[in-house]
Amino acid sequence: MTAEALALYGKHFGALVLTCAIALLPATLLAAGAVRFGLATLGRDDFSDARSHSEQINEKQRELLQKPPGSEQARTDRVRQLGREAVEGGAAFDAQHLLDKAIPIGCATAIFVLLLLAGLFLAHTAAVPLVLELSQGRYAGPAHAWAAAGSCIGAVLLTGLLSAVLVAFGALFFVIPGFILAAGFSLAAPLVVVEGLRGRAALEQSWRLLAGHWGQALWMWILIVAFSILASLAARLLPPGPWRPIASALVRAILYPLPLTGLVLIYREIRKK
Repeated sequence: MTAEALALYGKHFGALVLTCAIALLPATLLAAGAVRFGLATLGRDDFSDARSHSEQINEKQRELLQKPPGSEQARTDRVRQLGREAVEGGAAFDAQHLLDKAIPIGCATAIFVLLLLAGLFLAHTAAVPLVLELSQGRYAGPAHAWAAAGSCIGAVLLTGLLSAVLVAFGALFFVIPGFILAAGFSLAAPLVVVEGLRGRAALEQSWRLLAGHWGQALWMWILIVAFSILASLAARLLPPGPWRPIASALVRAILYPLPLTGLVLIYREIRKK
């Protein structure tokens, strides 16, 4: 399956990439924007409370050195009190700081996954008629692909949104549940375009049809994850700035059509039986 997808991808590279890029580029750029917003939120006042607490402790320590209590016992008690204040205040700050970080990170991750999956689903939907036509030796292009996807746009949006929300929610629980859900919904786009299913019915039917083909679907999603990591690493080679998300989006738009082609071929193989 991978070899056939690679051959089709290489032979019709321009048509596949252009078709998928129409959905992938805006989705990946918006997803990158969500991450940048989350990181920017983390950067606000990260250490202001910590500096304030530390300054208070340091000031009290200076006062203790400059104006020590009259007795040795009083000095010992004061030192112990400052130690407790430092530890208790630091612990309270750590807990609050961790919570303050977890919320924007969780939100940014969920939004990133949601937007990226929505873009992938739309690109996959447009790739379905294109790949099915090209695999049979008939010419097809982006206009034909998006016309077919547009003819059932209501079902596409409903199914894509439901799938993206479920996978994004699953990804928050240590990633693996979201990955399994994404693989299980791999045939939803072809079922919408070719068979007219929508929403929950398309997702459930996709799960049922994958019996005996889970390995192939999981492999295609492993490629998607690997290409995502590669896109992020490629962007890191550039200096900080707007070129990083643009470069990452371009790499994804170029590479994602390969596993998306494979997912369409899996559907074709299943329906041939």
